[in-house]
Amino acid sequence: MTIERELMERIQTIPDPCSLATGVPLSIGEMGLLQALECNEGRVTVRLQLTSPMCMMAAYFMREIDQRLLSHEGVQSVHVEFDHALEWRPEHISSEGRQRLAERRITMIGGRMLPSAGHGT
Repeated sequence: MTIERELMERIQTIPDPCSLATGVPLSIGEMGLLQALECNEGRVTVRLQLTSPMCMMAAYFMREIDQRLLSHEGVQSVHVEFDHALEWRPEHISSEGRQRLAERRITMIGGRMLPSAGHGT
């Protein structure tokens, strides 16, 4: 397993606060918020999408990612970059996550309509 894969596994389970508010907790991995992770000589860069331009959880995500990655042997620094183009769409949610949301009759997240559980990527 590559170090990037190990590090990605450490952070993909971070809970997304917006989904917690719906009563259907999803991780940032299930939400499709993780774009990329690169590790170069102990320096880690994580690219993350936000669900909304009004998302106030950037500091929370940075803290959680820092804590989980800096505890890994060999990681010297962590930098989190946010996608300012805000290209996240509800279709990025995993099919399992969309199904769980549908079961609770959640139709919107991040101010956007969710596709039905059987559609999208």
